[in-house]
Amino acid sequence: MYKAVIFDFGNVLCKVERENFVRVAARHSRTMGAEDLLNALWGTELEYEFETGKFDSHEYFKRLQAIADFDPVYSYERFVEDYKRIIVPNPDGEWGLKTAAGLGARTFVLSNTSFLHASVIFDNEVLGTYPELYILSYKVGVMKPDPRIWKKLLEYTRLEPEDCLYIDDIEQYCEAARSLGMSAFRYDFRTQYLSQELKNMLQ
Repeated sequence: MYKAVIFDFGNVLCKVERENFVRVAARHSRTMGAEDLLNALWGTELEYEFETGKFDSHEYFKRLQAIADFDPVYSYERFVEDYKRIIVPNPDGEWGLKTAAGLGARTFVLSNTSFLHASVIFDNEVLGTYPELYILSYKVGVMKPDPRIWKKLLEYTRLEPEDCLYIDDIEQYCEAARSLGMSAFRYDFRTQYLSQELKNMLQ
């Protein structure tokens, strides 16, 4: 039925646990606790600019230092190590990716993400090997739900929207994909088995 399956990265192919970062980083802040830091970093203009590639990870760290007043011992290198801990493996998502490929679908990743988190993809052999193409917000300069990010994938792959099944954990993004003519499935790793869902949809 579908020629391609397009996977979101965070909370689909992997899990996202921002608390893993803010708990550690807050210990180095002279002004903010973990919850304050969480609220200052996500759902903000800072997140948008970082994840659309307006500036690099060094500049992001510099801006975090200004916001959180980190102590001098908290280096950029330590920050990178801590920030990558936000990304946690999701074996069910990986099996879903392998299942789609095994059933003959072309597979792609399309995600709002930064360079630092995207780099974790290629530390994982499954995530770094199976997808044919990665459409990442920091590379293309737009973020979901902007339709241009899906249109960029269609442009590169020469697929039609009706050829594609899009998988995300956020219903707003699924609706945006549907508005372009794609099918979309909202996935919840807490209650669903992605591999089985894909078998049902692709066979």
